[in-house]
Amino acid sequence: MNRKMFYKRMAVLFLLGTFLVASDCFAVEKSKMLLWYNTKPGDTWIEPLPVGNGLIGALVYGKVVEEKIALNESSFWSGSPHDYNDPDAGKYFKQIQDLVFNNKFKEAEKMTDDHFYGKPIGQQAYEPLGDLRLLFYGIDNAETGNYYRDLDLENGVTSVSYTYKGVKYTREVFVSYPDKALVMQITADKPGKVSFDAWLDSHFTDRITAAPGSLVLDGQWENTIPTYWLIGKPESDKGLSFQTAVRLKTDGGQSSTHKNKLTVRNANSATIVLVASTSFVNYKDISGDPAARNKKILADIADKNYTALSERHVADFSGLMGRVKLTVGDDAQNGKPINQRLLSVSAGDTVDPNLEALCFQFGRYMLVASSRPGGQPANLQAIWNERLSPPWGSKYTININTQMNYWPAEVTNLGECHLPLISMVKDISENGVKTAQIYYGAKGWVTHHNLDLWRGTAPVDGARFGMWPVGGAWLCQHLWEHYAFSGGDKEILREIYPILKGSAEFLSDILVEYPKYGYLVTPFSMSPEHGYYFDNSNVLAYLSPAPTMDVAIMRELFPHVIEAGKILGVDAAFRKQLEGILPKLPPYRVNQLGYVQEWIEDWKPQRGGHDVSPYFPFYPGNSILLHRESDTELTNAYKYWLGTRVTRGGGFPGSWNICMWARLERGDMTGSLIRAAMPSAASHFLRQGTGAQVDAPFGYTAGIAESLIQSHAGEISLLPALPTGWNASGEVKGLRARGGYEVDMKWDKGLLVQAEISNPSGGVLNVRYNGKTVKVTVPKDKPVIINNK
Repeated sequence: MNRKMFYKRMAVLFLLGTFLVASDCFAVEKSKMLLWYNTKPGDTWIEPLPVGNGLIGALVYGKVVEEKIALNESSFWSGSPHDYNDPDAGKYFKQIQDLVFNNKFKEAEKMTDDHFYGKPIGQQAYEPLGDLRLLFYGIDNAETGNYYRDLDLENGVTSVSYTYKGVKYTREVFVSYPDKALVMQITADKPGKVSFDAWLDSHFTDRITAAPGSLVLDGQWENTIPTYWLIGKPESDKGLSFQTAVRLKTDGGQSSTHKNKLTVRNANSATIVLVASTSFVNYKDISGDPAARNKKILADIADKNYTALSERHVADFSGLMGRVKLTVGDDAQNGKPINQRLLSVSAGDTVDPNLEALCFQFGRYMLVASSRPGGQPANLQAIWNERLSPPWGSKYTININTQMNYWPAEVTNLGECHLPLISMVKDISENGVKTAQIYYGAKGWVTHHNLDLWRGTAPVDGARFGMWPVGGAWLCQHLWEHYAFSGGDKEILREIYPILKGSAEFLSDILVEYPKYGYLVTPFSMSPEHGYYFDNSNVLAYLSPAPTMDVAIMRELFPHVIEAGKILGVDAAFRKQLEGILPKLPPYRVNQLGYVQEWIEDWKPQRGGHDVSPYFPFYPGNSILLHRESDTELTNAYKYWLGTRVTRGGGFPGSWNICMWARLERGDMTGSLIRAAMPSAASHFLRQGTGAQVDAPFGYTAGIAESLIQSHAGEISLLPALPTGWNASGEVKGLRARGGYEVDMKWDKGLLVQAEISNPSGGVLNVRYNGKTVKVTVPKDKPVIINNK
């Protein structure tokens, strides 16, 4: 999914927009996880701040007079339960294979487009639920002062405040996971000054019911939206039903209803509680009762005031965010508004490691806010989308984007946030069995490059995008990582093993000997969204047998299945089969350009496109290792290749570059790329929901974590690629390593001075730091301290 100049353009617009309106600022407590701004949202500039609990996402605009909070519910999508499989597709499988093996690539792509796709050929979109609107009375926006707003990343609360005629007005908003509700408190520091109207709207409204202190919007998705990203008519014109319900409590003043609005006049304060539910039960069933669900949620919190709701939310949210602390740079920078800091960094006036650390925490924040058990996984826009027809449907693009969303999950101590993705993989491992049988005549299960709420596993969109049968196999790596970081929890392994095995069964079943070389290959696939020119021609093609990405994913999956089978004592014959396949897969090679080769032949690559998929064996995979002598030629090829694109920052390729340089242990390059990516990563602070993908900030966070700790090569490496600019001194607490370890570190002048390693199960491991490797025994009951002073 190529974004070209999208991120740079949006970053420039961001910097212009944040300075359209300047206002006075006042003293701010210096918090290490606080983003604060002293600019009012512009009329034409979109600057919402995101909050969420993995079920409800909200974009808070922070406007003074006409406030808007854009709402999403993670299960509200277009369409309805649907079988995407084409029962006639399988008859073309062998024909397409034969065309590819005879170098008739364009003919193979045409046959694929004509006969080997789902019905319809496009999937469904993640939809906006609607808006909560507020209109404040008695305030002239032009005469307000001291405008301030913030997003507290540690506590998951956003606030807005300003003064008008000697009165300070404040609004706070959060979305509670324990209580499944959005909560807003509106206050003034003088009595009787809070007056506003509040109402709900939605593109899918059926009816609105207003009563004293209560507002309810009932709706249902209907097929009345643009279909640019859907590429095909949904099976039904009706879909999920939903309900959004608001409860209002005031202190003093008067409250009433008028024309489906709640009105408040002359109150001291007001508290709004909003809940939202859909009829989604699972990908096959939408018979749920959203009204009953909302009724229960509201009944459960009926006796809780704002303070009680806030305390429960903050304890939950900070319990996750507070696990990892990163301290670098000058804490005094926290006394400056983010908008000023971004301008200084983008203009090249300053280097701000403290802001880089905030961007790291923002990636963690987005995962906590958008991916919690009981909700759907983080999609292309995480959980925040205002558009009826969002870019790429705001789906799950599983040829990089969805995976990158979850790269930071385990290493940054947010393993629980991985669970919605793991739950989705369980779904597709069920649905994908039918796709494997119909399309390939194979055992096991398969999915391709895109998923939606309805867990469509058939190929979609077109040969140049979707003819890629290893998307599910890549997702299996996330299941294994969850197990590996757990410290070897056998219950987790028992749960995921059938899924891993089913994916390996499919791939082992479709592998066929390639006549030219004798390797076992996936008969036709593609290097994700990247083409080549074959036979020195100007003909651009995409399909090929066994692109490097396919081979690398199998070199991850098959050993995981073999190891899991040994641990659980099952499937000895299948393990032996996989062990026999591995040496017959195509080897990794270096192409004529000096890069790691992308296809089975050394074809000339297309300019642009994804063009980074051969990174996979090195990161996030580990079938190529930096310190394994037999891999030296390949790791040198990665160094050379990455060196040709050192200035690329922003977007998912830029974030992947950071991760790659971290694996190459080049802190000079991680530092320069972190700086290059800053405008793109930081601009996400103010542009969620506007069509912005979230993969790059997630990947940025993963890249920083990989620079600080690595555990993929049978040891724990501390500060392997400490970014330049962070060398003077710093500290990180709470990072995780495979094997169930947790690590705190301090450094000075670029060298580790102290590390604390703990593991509730204990363990013996090799630890590499400051150019040496030591064996460490970690007891169950206390951490081990490594001092290097």
